[in-house]
Amino acid sequence: MSAQVVEAPPRAPQEVAFGAVVTVRRDGTALRYRIVGEDEADPAKGLLSWTSPLAKALLGTRIGETVEVGGDRPPVVVEGIERG
Repeated sequence: MSAQVVEAPPRAPQEVAFGAVVTVRRDGTALRYRIVGEDEADPAKGLLSWTSPLAKALLGTRIGETVEVGGDRPPVVVEGIERG
């Protein structure tokens, strides 16, 4: 028996989840992040740890939702969700 590679369905994810690439807008600027494990995180490269405040706030959200991150940071709006 041998394994076969199967293409993922082309449908975009409906909610932000671990591994997703998320485009958000903050203060008129579009930002793109991938939600990753703590050992992969590098915010300067757009890799957010799933334990970061922004990633925690984004998990489970959908396109069009506004997310409050807390502190003095302005909210972000989810503009796109892609498979990571």
